[in-house]
Amino acid sequence: MTTFSIARSLRATVMLGASLAALQAYGDDTTPIVSYLDGLHSYAARFEQQRFDETGELLETAHGDCSIERPGRFRWNYLDPYKQVIVSDSHKLWIYDEDLAQVTVNDVNAGAPGTPAELLSAEFEVSTRYAVKHIGVKDGFDWYGLKPKDAGTQFQDVELGLADGEVKAMRLTDNLGQTTLLRFEAVKRNAPLAAGLFEFTPPVGVDVVTGGAP
Repeated sequence: MTTFSIARSLRATVMLGASLAALQAYGDDTTPIVSYLDGLHSYAARFEQQRFDETGELLETAHGDCSIERPGRFRWNYLDPYKQVIVSDSHKLWIYDEDLAQVTVNDVNAGAPGTPAELLSAEFEVSTRYAVKHIGVKDGFDWYGLKPKDAGTQFQDVELGLADGEVKAMRLTDNLGQTTLLRFEAVKRNAPLAAGLFEFTPPVGVDVVTGGAP
């Protein structure tokens, strides 16, 4: 897998964690997502991730599983068509690409303002940087949008889809017009998660690279 693909996977991963944390303080027609997220402490699921170009053509499909625990901890396992693990303990971010035999380590707050890494770690009023709204029902999901107010951020739009009372979809559109769509199944909300999920020790023999913004 290319470095570009790794970066895209990381952005999608961190934006999921950021979005699950960010949509809490809104009322009116965003009440269903707020009610869901107000009581959310952990989230685990299997996922399918599809990436589309700006014309809507499918570029890549990947599968795996994820575990998220507030604040700022997650483990994202890509199982096919490549194997990759992305782990955050809320302080450090590890990206292990098995095909490259390489681990990249970053501070969670290493990203510049407006990046997904900054969203996950910094403290600010979400309403000052994002416009949140209810989009409507489509393809079996009730969609809610989180739109950056800062044109310098890496994504134009982030959307979360509710179905059967759970967050089961996420759609991200980047500044090139490409879209990442994630669908989740076997969702476990607020189930106990092992602390070791959010720890990572590089395997023996792999290259470890420190630094470099995600």
